Amino acid sequence: MAQLLEQKQVYGIITGYDDKLEEPAANATTTEQAAFKDWMNRHGVARSTILVGMEPRIQAEYTVVEDAKTLWEKLASAYKSKLKLNIFEIREDLWIIKLQDCGDVDNYTSRINRKVKDYNLCAGPSTTDTDADTAKTIAKMSEQEHIFYLLRGIPRNDEWKVFLELMMDKNATMTATPNEIITKLVEKEAAIKRENGLAPEALLFAKKSGKGGGNGGKAGKGSRSPQREREMIREIIRTIGKRRISGNDFIASSEGIQPRTA
Repeated sequence: MAQLLEQKQVYGIITGYDDKLEEPAANATTTEQAAFKDWMNRHGVARSTILVGMEPRIQAEYTVVEDAKTLWEKLASAYKSKLKLNIFEIREDLWIIKLQDCGDVDNYTSRINRKVKDYNLCAGPSTTDTDADTAKTIAKMSEQEHIFYLLRGIPRNDEWKVFLELMMDKNATMTATPNEIITKLVEKEAAIKRENGLAPEALLFAKKSGKGGGNGGKAGKGSRSPQREREMIREIIRTIGKRRISGNDFIASSEGIQPRTA
């Protein structure tokens, strides 16, 4: 929804960046009247875009809210409260996102970024613990963890092996930003397509079909059973929940290596 509002150039209305204009007096200048009319039009676009994007069953609850910024804040608050109950599910979802399942890097990184944004909406005091003495604060996801998930779902085959080794180097993972890693993933994908004679718009991977999916129907070397995969997910989530761990520990975890103790 935020992306759609940005495309329509009205995102500033709901963030407060574009200050609300007071209705000009009758003797106001033509410029002042035009500016107010433009703001009102953009405000209407923002509000209608948000309402149209809702499911009919909840739309009626919010149509009474006339101010677009207030409408957005009410929705964000409701969505945030719901997400706080599912932060571990979000991490599990991130853990199992694979490039092979997404077709190309753009779809792959977009799915991860959406999940990270959902997780970061949970930042702040936990709404599930009402005891002030035991209440915990949920921190936003670190860039190192974000990068870990971006690299976690890349296939460990010959085309990506050297790239991953370079990306998992300590300096690369500790100093890069998620956007820089995404740029490198896009560049590497383009190089692979050129080497294989694929068009720039072609999907790098076909959708899964049959057992083994993105590996041509065969389980790759070192592949893990679904049960082992779930066990590893739970172990990493428990570790993350107890303390902050470094980007290198995240990388080690993706390879089945126990993170270092603090």
